[in-house]
Amino acid sequence: MVTVSPASDPVASPSWKRQIARRCLAKMLPVRWLLVNGTRNSGTVCLTFDDGPHPDHTPRLLDVLKLHQVPATFFVVGARVAAYPAVVRRIVDEGHSVGHHSFYHGDPARTSARDLLDEVRRTDDVLTAVVGRCPTFFRPPHGKLTIGKTWRLWRAGQSIVLWNVDPKDWSCADARELHSRMKGRSLQGGDVLLLHDSHPHGAALVPELVAEAQCSGLRFATIPEWLGQAKSLSSANTACTNVPSRGNRCDSNS
Repeated sequence: MVTVSPASDPVASPSWKRQIARRCLAKMLPVRWLLVNGTRNSGTVCLTFDDGPHPDHTPRLLDVLKLHQVPATFFVVGARVAAYPAVVRRIVDEGHSVGHHSFYHGDPARTSARDLLDEVRRTDDVLTAVVGRCPTFFRPPHGKLTIGKTWRLWRAGQSIVLWNVDPKDWSCADARELHSRMKGRSLQGGDVLLLHDSHPHGAALVPELVAEAQCSGLRFATIPEWLGQAKSLSSANTACTNVPSRGNRCDSNS
């Protein structure tokens, strides 16, 4: 069994100062460097899932996404990719996108910039072995980066992807609690929704999100689409040459 550090904890939740800093940086920097959300008039939203693949939760989620014909972006942990390669192949084969989420998902305070880039390289290696390609967009564990880490990621050709909607599904006792948290926040164009396929509740939320999106005239996109790339990892992401070696809303009954 593969273990990684928890996706989030109360201490890791963004402070209001960090949220303001994110918004300011996102407005100042090109999307290819930092993406927090898309534009409101895009008519699209992105579903993103972190910390997988999981041998049980991810396949169930993929079943639901396939049923509703919804594309998603999965930010995978390298150690889990190595442990469950067939799940990652299915993610890619079914048209979803795959992004970096480090190799171990360790505590950001204990992970140096050099170590983080080494984890990117290791994840590149395992993704190349599993699906033949590797991503050029990265979501930091807990959404935390230092200036040094950010600069090294940019130099390695990685776009940094965060989020603007986080119902904290990892802390929900059940799917009903997750539904309740989302009822207070309607989807808008440009939203990047953070969920976790390392936990079981996200799949139950997808039908509600699809219904709301349809009512609002929205469609689902992937992060590579917003970055100007194609849709799937196998066609969107580049060969791994950049990283240096270590040296409801709408009358819903839910």
